[in-house]
Amino acid sequence: MEPQVRVRRDGGVAWVTLDRPPLNVFTIALCGELDAALATLQTDTALRLIVLEGAGRVFSAGVDVGEHLGDSIGPMLDAFTRMSLRVLEGDVPVMAVVQGAALGGACELVSLCDLAIVAEDAKLGVPEITLGVVPPIGAAAFPAFIGRQRAAALVLTGEPITGAEAAAWGLVWKSVPAERLREEAAAVARTFESRSAAGLRFARRSLRVGAGALAEAIARANEVSLAGLPSSPDAQEGLRAFLEKRPPRWVHR
Repeated sequence: MEPQVRVRRDGGVAWVTLDRPPLNVFTIALCGELDAALATLQTDTALRLIVLEGAGRVFSAGVDVGEHLGDSIGPMLDAFTRMSLRVLEGDVPVMAVVQGAALGGACELVSLCDLAIVAEDAKLGVPEITLGVVPPIGAAAFPAFIGRQRAAALVLTGEPITGAEAAAWGLVWKSVPAERLREEAAAVARTFESRSAAGLRFARRSLRVGAGALAEAIARANEVSLAGLPSSPDAQEGLRAFLEKRPPRWVHR
């Protein structure tokens, strides 16, 4: 199988590219591959920044719906959470660069990065509720990032927001016109090249003092999903309806 994660080192910056056409959807395998790449990079004491990007027209359309059905939800949540905590808890800063869309788990992952630059017209959101399921990391993390009501709007309605709105809300660092996205990312990377790798690690450790509480909240949110979703008729119906490209038939339980 061809690698689904490409790593390119440019001086003190590592560019990590999700490359699973056409939409860079996260599977258990892709989560494992990205987790392994990040684990290796985090041991590099000369590294100043990890840039996480997606190949093609979108950053990522989210997590594989098929791997949420039945008993597979447990391994999927484990793999995705392990990878996400690697971003949240590592010593090397991580910056996401988002074009097109970051939906579902991809939106959650972007929010956990230290920095995120997004195209103004990109779509960010967690549409899981439209399938009768929930985004555990979003439910746990978004209230602290953007406030309770904005978090509730994303999680309860499933409606996406633009990159410009995401920046205004504080979900991401900043938004720029799509045609300037790569230029802006490169400029930030050059800034990090001039910083001390040791200094950045100390700063990152200080910034993540509260990460333990967030990791615990994510674990509790995952427990809620694992306790209820596999046995929920609506959750299973919503997922199957998506895969079968038809409207869901809810029974409301």
